[in-house]
Amino acid sequence: MFKISQISKFGELLDKLSVAKHAIILHSQDKILLEAIAKLYVMKQECVDQNSPCFCCNNCKKILDENAIDVEVYGKEKGIVVDDSKAIIESSYVLPIDFKNKYFILCGFENATVQAQNKLLKMIEEPQTFDKYIILVQNLDAVLSTIKSRCQIFSLPRFNDEELKSVFNFKIGEAKKINNAVQFASGNLSKLNDILNDEKFDEIYSLCLSIILNMQNSSSILEYSSKIAKYKDKIDMILETLSSFYRDMLAIKCGEEYLVQNKEILNQLKVLSNMTNQTALSAILKEIGGVKQKLKFNSNFNGVIDNLLLKILEVKYLCK
Repeated sequence: MFKISQISKFGELLDKLSVAKHAIILHSQDKILLEAIAKLYVMKQECVDQNSPCFCCNNCKKILDENAIDVEVYGKEKGIVVDDSKAIIESSYVLPIDFKNKYFILCGFENATVQAQNKLLKMIEEPQTFDKYIILVQNLDAVLSTIKSRCQIFSLPRFNDEELKSVFNFKIGEAKKINNAVQFASGNLSKLNDILNDEKFDEIYSLCLSIILNMQNSSSILEYSSKIAKYKDKIDMILETLSSFYRDMLAIKCGEEYLVQNKEILNQLKVLSNMTNQTALSAILKEIGGVKQKLKFNSNFNGVIDNLLLKILEVKYLCK
């Protein structure tokens, strides 16, 4: 939390939020970042130290520990429903006790029902002077236009790789794992957290790398298909990892090396990119992208994966 606030672009964002309207929408694909910025915003408003947020005063500690009476959080466990909106409206008329303002943090607002959103319209449009609404959303399109028109919208900046490493605590001996995970996370702290907490990530990364490097003939399709089947419950991660490799190759092919995600294996990706044309790489990415949809309508998991690997192999053969 402290480290995020020390990154200049997030510090600048907090300065903008401190003079924003009574109702704001924070938009990002990064759930952890959304919740962190919401806390930091409240801390900056209510900190008793001039160098806010100080993280040390009673107000900051209450907010960090999530036991501040004047900060109410909704939607963290489940989507916001009409009963939640009614509770917010009822509480909005009650004067703050410890702070100068009362804060309503509405998490995962893309999951709020239309009825619940409509119920909040009047309160957001005509709030009490001490009420602040902080709406956290990953999918801005899911928020009613009438809600958006009454709020000030802020799209949160992404982390770069070094910033992501700086805010995440990890063991010194895990440097290689962290580098791979950070590159795969693409600036998303939530995604990085999920990856590093998944004990199978290293195995999946190695498997996908082996596929693009070593799958040379039809007999190897069966070998790799059976290996993928062992991680059936992680198929989304496998597809995303494979896609990241081929996107990187396409970026290299287009002269946009700065877009490469997996920088740790850049030289290997360059060699593979030189062996494959742009059309072929796009075709492979299209095939990988279609697998999720195919699996929804096809119960033959192995058959779908066999077909994907065969398509990849065909492209490799045609490009030789």
